Amino acid sequence: MARTMTAMTHSSLPLRRRVLGAAALLSGALVLTGCGDSDGGSSTRQDVASLHSDAPTTGKASASTAPDTDAGRPRLRLDSSDAERDHYWHIYATCLKDHGHKMLPQRGPDSIDQTDQSPEAKAATKACADKLPLQPPELDRSTNPHYDDDYRAYVKCLNREGLKVTALPDNSGWTYDGDTTMSQARQTEIDKNCTMEAFGGKAR
Repeated sequence: MARTMTAMTHSSLPLRRRVLGAAALLSGALVLTGCGDSDGGSSTRQDVASLHSDAPTTGKASASTAPDTDAGRPRLRLDSSDAERDHYWHIYATCLKDHGHKMLPQRGPDSIDQTDQSPEAKAATKACADKLPLQPPELDRSTNPHYDDDYRAYVKCLNREGLKVTALPDNSGWTYDGDTTMSQARQTEIDKNCTMEAFGGKAR
């Protein structure tokens, strides 16, 4: 069975950590779609590409006067280290836990229960919104006009390096072309290198 990789969801690879369209998080739909590894492992934290309010302004309010919902949130860089990412996601996960969101401790201390749609979970998501890390602008369609081209270059790079995958039609993820015997460490290395090459502008 083909395994679908939701691009931008946190799992073991950087681009498996990020979810596009993450505004749903603030409305209580906590998305942690993990494509489990071949050994059945699950994601332990989540990197979200962008989170911006799509709510219409009322009265005479305009985009220039509307509050910035991203103000104060940590911004990851394209070259952020794993330790830096872990630090921010630990802060976010800890906040959710402290506010009553269900966790999955058997999967790791920062593993969030993505099935928790309780009022407590929704309130926790809202309360911790300012701690949810923002993805680098290069990985956000709304701030990177070359996103689709970059994503195609990223998938091409993965294949060139031996990780055989196929992009989804909307460039929101990819699927493995069959099973892979490549080690997780090697997959992670390839993913990081291809992310920098494609989204860093080297492929243009």
